[in-house]
Amino acid sequence: MTQLQKILIASALSLCSAVMYAQTSRCNSMHHLRQHIAKDPTLANRMIQNEAVTQAYIQNAKHQKASGVKNIITIPTVVHVIWNDPVENVSDDQIFSQMLVLNEDFRLLNSDSLDSQHPFWSSTVDSEIEFCLASQDPDGNPTNGITRTQTSVVVWDDNIQDDIKYSANGGKDNWDPTRYLNIYVVNLGGTTLGFAQFPDELSSNPNGDGVVIRYEAFGTEGTAGTGSFGANNLGRTGTHEVGHWLNLRHIWGDTICGDDLVSDTEPAEDANYNCPTFPYNDNNTCGSGPDGEMYMNYMDYTDDNCMSMFTAGQALRMQATLNGARSGLLTSNGCQVPSKSNTLKSSPQFSIFPNPSQSGMFSLEWESSSISARVIVEDLTGRSIGKAQALESGVNVLNLSYLSSGAYLLRIESVQGSSSHKIFIQ
Repeated sequence: MTQLQKILIASALSLCSAVMYAQTSRCNSMHHLRQHIAKDPTLANRMIQNEAVTQAYIQNAKHQKASGVKNIITIPTVVHVIWNDPVENVSDDQIFSQMLVLNEDFRLLNSDSLDSQHPFWSSTVDSEIEFCLASQDPDGNPTNGITRTQTSVVVWDDNIQDDIKYSANGGKDNWDPTRYLNIYVVNLGGTTLGFAQFPDELSSNPNGDGVVIRYEAFGTEGTAGTGSFGANNLGRTGTHEVGHWLNLRHIWGDTICGDDLVSDTEPAEDANYNCPTFPYNDNNTCGSGPDGEMYMNYMDYTDDNCMSMFTAGQALRMQATLNGARSGLLTSNGCQVPSKSNTLKSSPQFSIFPNPSQSGMFSLEWESSSISARVIVEDLTGRSIGKAQALESGVNVLNLSYLSSGAYLLRIESVQGSSSHKIFIQ
């Protein structure tokens, strides 16, 4: 048995000690994994096989990354709000705020990223992963990417959390998990912030796939940070759990001095809480260097305002998953405007240039003098972030220099319908 196999089996099969369970009550991903392995012993072997594929992809990708060419992957996302008390029925704006956090964190566009002089900055990367609220559902119908379900379940405690993904049990059936990221917003019991199902279970338990987040730790608006969850008000629970969904482990490997299967995260003795002072636990017993543990990593347990980074190794691991167990997302049409909707047909031609733009200035050429139209700027969640501008025949100048670097949508509307187009500001 290889060392990697030993690590995986030890991590997957270890019984939860009182200390371990106290930690995983904050993130129940590993707790659920252990429960599922107990029900399906073949899962542990499947994890070993999948890990070998993941490591092979990572080794191959390291040689190809030298080109510097980015390959952005956009994941269609549906948010299922399941509520009993109306306060749990979070607003669209709160959902938009969580989507914005995901896009900023995974693309290294977060305003609280490490300073370029920080010792860990050289390990910090853009994971080249984005998220959009779905434009069409599994049947090809138009959607805003949000479902709302009123339930008789008052609180989802540890004994019934698997039921969240089943309509028959008071939850909501997930959308095709090979084509969508399913995020559930619910009232979780205890102090659990959220949990996710790892990609190793996608083939054997597709109906259980998805990410679950408690409504007090979801996004940055509304109920985010309310009650006793004031330290969880910046949407980082979502970033953390989606990391698990893309096959990332906790940086301490869920055991004392464990292995998270990533080479460039500093060895950690255990989970870190609150917001430590740098350097923290330098030259620890597990072998961290003089800069200490990477407590600011999204896969630790620190407060939201202390999390700020993924490493290059973590990004490669997530990309391996998107080219492996979750490769169905690469061909999903969930973010495309469905053909059944009122899209532009036989419309005048237009072009957008330059794209990407380094200044935020774009030219949009509209070849019509008889059809009126307007352009609306949206973020990737579909939320309008700029005033609508009328389009005139010829070249129109769009000044978007007030926006930060990233990807946006231009929605063109006319009497004949609408059409969205992605633009990039660098």
